[in-house]
Amino acid sequence: MDRELLYNIERYLNSHCTLQELESWLLSNLQRILDSGDEKAIDMGNEIDADLVELGEGLIDELTLQRHLQRFISERDTILVSSPDMGPVTTSAATTSDRTIPVFA
Repeated sequence: MDRELLYNIERYLNSHCTLQELESWLLSNLQRILDSGDEKAIDMGNEIDADLVELGEGLIDELTLQRHLQRFISERDTILVSSPDMGPVTTSAATTSDRTIPVFA
């Protein structure tokens, strides 16, 4: 189920469908996602649904929504590599922002 959800997110992010089409697909399939038992898909569906509500209420803009959706794609594309000779696996992430954050020493 999470693959189908990610597929529809990618379609929207790549301008192959509109925001309204993504929202319609999600609302039409939300109960199926919830009933799937797929925790990852359930979490994604709930987060996206909440973001769409916030977008509708003007609490976030479409660019913010797109950034949130891109995070799901980035998480899917992350590959963890380990071997018996390696120590504990650690992960790191990087993001970009158009905001300047002051640093105080």
